[in-house]
Amino acid sequence: MGRECASKYQRYVLSQFAKGSFLRWAGGKQRMVSELTLLLKNHLQHSTYFEPFLRAGSVFFSLGPHKAVLSDLNGHLISTFEAIKKNPVAVFRSLRFHAQRDSECYYYRIRRKYNRATRSSYAQAARFIYLNRACFNGIFRVNQEGQFNVPYGWKNRLVIPSSVSLTKFGGLLERAQLRVCSYDETVGLTSPGDVVYLDPPYPPLNGTSFFTHYTKERFGIHDQKSVALAADMLRERGCKVLITNADTPEIRDLYRTWSVSTRRVSRAITCQKMVHKANELIIKNF
Repeated sequence: MGRECASKYQRYVLSQFAKGSFLRWAGGKQRMVSELTLLLKNHLQHSTYFEPFLRAGSVFFSLGPHKAVLSDLNGHLISTFEAIKKNPVAVFRSLRFHAQRDSECYYYRIRRKYNRATRSSYAQAARFIYLNRACFNGIFRVNQEGQFNVPYGWKNRLVIPSSVSLTKFGGLLERAQLRVCSYDETVGLTSPGDVVYLDPPYPPLNGTSFFTHYTKERFGIHDQKSVALAADMLRERGCKVLITNADTPEIRDLYRTWSVSTRRVSRAITCQKMVHKANELIIKNF
């Protein structure tokens, strides 16, 4: 690669990670992050930011709050964020090693190694990011045994975050407490005036959606009802609450006493690689 081409590619990589996260995520908020940031940022001056369904963490990284509590039931995800927080350069070196060897055969070899690993490490964090960047559509899906089983994504060029980008993300994570726990445990830590962003797994719109396969425990309508009850509790406590969810009759009914607006978004999550247009809801109490 010539010097000019290399420079252009480096600028392209930096632009890809200027907003949002170092992860791809089906159902992620990259396309809505600017609007969500505008809604939340004016309420954060003296408040703690809570994000109990962390996933890619795009809204947190865009906001850059001074104090945050970030949590998720996915222990591999939280361990990866912890590794970026502690030593982003070490993670990058291992990630670059994988990216330079990317192929279908190599992907499945690393996926097997990832699923066999029993402890957190910088190497495991790099495997997590590599699989996320190389897999099909940024889907995180596990089987009933908790094994990651998303197929290879067949990209023309695998784009990974640079050392500079990961260091930036690590700096933002230094302000956050990271927890592996359920959302109800996290929202129980809130105080009046805190800001809470809830982005639960969405109800599937078709038979090939994987939003409910995020952990080996599936996320059903009874879980959506529990999230709505938690949101009502937060509202009564005096927290500022923002929620995103799918536009379905059941979800609209759960939040019928809230301020609700609709956004048209694209979803590319089916095994046929088709892009679907769908409505998403922005739900808030402020």
